[in-house]
Amino acid sequence: MSFLFVCATILLIAGHMVKSLRQKQFSDFYEEVKLPVFNEALAAGYIMNLIVPFRLGDLLRAFIAGRRMKNGFSFAFATVVVDRILDVIVVGIIYLALYIISPSVGSDTGRSAFFYMMLSLAAVLLIAIVTFARHTVKKVIRVFTGIFNEKIELTLMFFFWSVITAFRDMAVKMRKRRLLALTAGMWGLYILSYYLISLAIRRMDGRASLMYVFSYLFSSSSIDKGTLTNGYVDMIMVAYLAISAGLLFIISLIADIKERRKAGTEGSPEKTLMLLPQVHEVDRRSFLENYFEADRTAYVRGYLEANNDIQIISDYSAGSNATTLLAIKDGRTIFRKYVVGKDAAKLHDQVEWIERYRECLPLPEIIGEKRDNGMTLYDMPAVTGATGFFEYIHTNPTDESLRILKSVFETLESGLYSNDTSDDGSTAGMAAAENIIERYIDEKILKNIRLIEENHRLSEILRYDELVINGRRVKGFGRLKKLMAKERLKEIFAVDSISPIHGDVTVENIITVPESEESPDGYYLIDPNTGNILDSRFIDYAKLLQSLHGGYEFLVRTERCSVSGNEIQFMSGMTRAYRDLYGEYKRYLDERFDEAGLRSIRYHEAVNWLRLMPYRMEHEPHKAVIFLAGMLLSADGLD
Repeated sequence: MSFLFVCATILLIAGHMVKSLRQKQFSDFYEEVKLPVFNEALAAGYIMNLIVPFRLGDLLRAFIAGRRMKNGFSFAFATVVVDRILDVIVVGIIYLALYIISPSVGSDTGRSAFFYMMLSLAAVLLIAIVTFARHTVKKVIRVFTGIFNEKIELTLMFFFWSVITAFRDMAVKMRKRRLLALTAGMWGLYILSYYLISLAIRRMDGRASLMYVFSYLFSSSSIDKGTLTNGYVDMIMVAYLAISAGLLFIISLIADIKERRKAGTEGSPEKTLMLLPQVHEVDRRSFLENYFEADRTAYVRGYLEANNDIQIISDYSAGSNATTLLAIKDGRTIFRKYVVGKDAAKLHDQVEWIERYRECLPLPEIIGEKRDNGMTLYDMPAVTGATGFFEYIHTNPTDESLRILKSVFETLESGLYSNDTSDDGSTAGMAAAENIIERYIDEKILKNIRLIEENHRLSEILRYDELVINGRRVKGFGRLKKLMAKERLKEIFAVDSISPIHGDVTVENIITVPESEESPDGYYLIDPNTGNILDSRFIDYAKLLQSLHGGYEFLVRTERCSVSGNEIQFMSGMTRAYRDLYGEYKRYLDERFDEAGLRSIRYHEAVNWLRLMPYRMEHEPHKAVIFLAGMLLSADGLD
């Protein structure tokens, strides 16, 4: 008996391993998770199923696997669901075959055959509905998830999205022969193991048979009971299941530890393709809402196509509607920037701008672009030794940082602002037309002032004529609104001249690199903004003021803020390196421009703050008051 028991246990463990390998297939489309992780999760789930009813061990199985998957519990549980659906279909076929071959095996077999066939039919019907009536299914899911609060709603939408995606990928991408081979091999090992354990039990109970073992494990009457609570189950069966699961768990745990050590030594990044590349909750919600509303097929397809050929390392998205990812494509490290939806055309304009001015400015190389179905993306190489200017400022003397800034603007002046024509065809150096200035004021200033005033989170603080921000008294938003009177601004911006501009020269958009033949300037510029309406070089100078004077990059990193009456308190973290560089940059501006030019630059700085407010109010509503405070502090010296 002991020999048969050992052989049956070994075969059962082997069957479990093949089962884990099949589950791994479902996840391999998105991320490379080592097989021991699935074995460990499966073993823990089976151990739990010995104790609790209703196969609740599958939840533990998904939890253990999900905590090691970048796509998380929802996707892990989706792979378990698909795995279980396949098992239900196979068990139903086995029960039906046994019942047809030998109707006399017992009424429980007939009931179980009917039960599993109904489950199989339901599973097939579910797959068919998801495949052929997906629009209706998505609408029903959207209504159902809308019952719950926002956090639960997002979790449920992601779960259903994961299940539907797993179904789709299994049907479209998976190698069917391999899936059938793994399923056949797994059940072949299981059936042989069940047969051997039935022989071992038969020596004690002559009634035991393969059908006895199979019904013990899968009969419809056993689903709502934990194995250890079934009075008719003998100790051999309990030991058979517990020992096989326990050994598999120990073996997998040891193998997992070895894999982790090996991965730590090699340091190679795992293959990863996120189900939802957007890591920000707001962006995830936006995509899922569009998906389940069932009328944005092109949007969803474009979103998915944007990232089906890369391995994502990290998300570097900042304050815009674009997503920027550090990724690996064909063994090369790249930055991918993409937009799905209404701003896709704007990103294409950015690509065209970079290609147009790449010969006269230090700009990144575009190594790939794609436009399709409301989506635009482009790839840039990740340059070895590249450092963001924010970090450069804090690791180099102020003189070196100022040298970079002077070089940036000298290059812009000679290579861009002096170009023959601007984007709208106007001759470079011409004074801005009055209608262009009026449109700029209407769309970039007055419109944003209205949006700020309509924001319910800011309504209380906007009432005050004077605010105390971090102990400093400044005039309230009402004064800034008065300064932004249309006729007044038309007079101030009348000194502006038209030329091509970068449009977003902030600290974050200057990347320093080691000087070389390919990069003689020691830096390059990224993320031009082509939607400025008024193409004035003063906007570029003002953008850098927004960084160095207003401390925009520090406000982005600020999370906590307290508001009491007209007092606003937060820790912005503005460093001495920033303050010193601002002082040098201000002297540089004073030397270059007359009073009228300086006044225009200072007002454009305030306008830049107004322009960023709607995005911040939408995507980080809890931080809207922080950026309002930064704007008012920056505008305090305006007259």
